[in-house]
Amino acid sequence: MRDVTLVLLVMLTLLVSGCPVPQPQNTPVPEKLLSDPVTGSGYYLYVSTAYNRNRPAPVIVSCHGTVPFDPADSQVRELKMLAEQHGCILICPKLVGTDGILGNGSVGAMLQDEKIIMGIIGHLNYLYNIDRHNVLITGFSGGGFPVYFVGLRHPDVFSCVVARSCNFNRKAIEDWYPPEALETPVMVYWGEADPGPIKPQSRDAVDYLRSAGFVVDQQELPGVGHERHPEVMMRFWLQHWHGTAPASYLMAGATK
Repeated sequence: MRDVTLVLLVMLTLLVSGCPVPQPQNTPVPEKLLSDPVTGSGYYLYVSTAYNRNRPAPVIVSCHGTVPFDPADSQVRELKMLAEQHGCILICPKLVGTDGILGNGSVGAMLQDEKIIMGIIGHLNYLYNIDRHNVLITGFSGGGFPVYFVGLRHPDVFSCVVARSCNFNRKAIEDWYPPEALETPVMVYWGEADPGPIKPQSRDAVDYLRSAGFVVDQQELPGVGHERHPEVMMRFWLQHWHGTAPASYLMAGATK
């Protein structure tokens, strides 16, 4: 009964407030809605105007949360300015297992999302010069399910994993990742006033990952609810950059 009450409270909170995107939208070029030729899945793509075919570009893969509160287009709108500022390619796929209200990130759904995400990355690898040493996977809310599952299963692809106010289900990732994943930098952060299961599940994620041998950076943002703060994610990623950090990071002191 308690779990049902929590779900209803979360649904009511989201229905009233939604998940607004306060980040600026005035990027030099717009995002594109494309379709992966292999899976047929839709995804949003933003390519920084700083992209140069002769220089590998870092990649951000961001997983949306519960639809309609946090669809893929909200993710691209949240992150495209950061992608522009730091010379990144941003990928925001439409996924199937990210319902954080009624869903639990089942392995079956995660395997579908894995196919979608890896298919898109594989296709874009032919179209763009990707910096394979700097590929971040991140997500918001229900997007945490594929972030943990896909990100930790592919340490050869993802150099960093960041969960932003995310759902977590230990049973959906336990024993599904290789030992090499333990070397992947992981950050989990959430708001002090995050609703329903987000806070306890974020803490569960930190406890489980640390017990499994991961080094996890955790942060509870004071006075913050279920809000978008991608700048925290970007600071962490840039602190774990492979090779020379982008000029934007060096000039801004990692504050963007």
